[in-house]
Amino acid sequence: MLKGKRAYICSPLSAKTREERMFNMGLAKAYLDTIREVFHCRTYASHAYLPLMLDDTIPEERKLALSIGKQLLDFCDVLIICGGRISSGMEGEIRYAHDTGKDVYWLEGGRDPFQLRKIKNWKEIEYAVQIPENHISE
Repeated sequence: MLKGKRAYICSPLSAKTREERMFNMGLAKAYLDTIREVFHCRTYASHAYLPLMLDDTIPEERKLALSIGKQLLDFCDVLIICGGRISSGMEGEIRYAHDTGKDVYWLEGGRDPFQLRKIKNWKEIEYAVQIPENHISE
């Protein structure tokens, strides 16, 4: 299904503390490797590396990071949602992917690890959007 395609990895970065953001960055790197190995595709995730250069809590740096992510998403064929929640940054990426005609999948755990569920429209997943807290950079 994804063999040879370019897949944009969409997972949470925002968190209450820098340590939690770095943990989320590590998860993004793990998703990159796992999805590449399991589905034999090329994987991309700007948030796996950009937090080393850009601070998600500084509005202009967050805006730049989101812009870079969008350019990378334009380069990709599909978007894969990873994790059990959708942050506001992820929401923007997912909506953009749908608007530009990209296939969107959700890597779900639980009973069927490494199974991709195709997401046909936003209504299927809007329940997973997190409610932003004041101290989480959204």
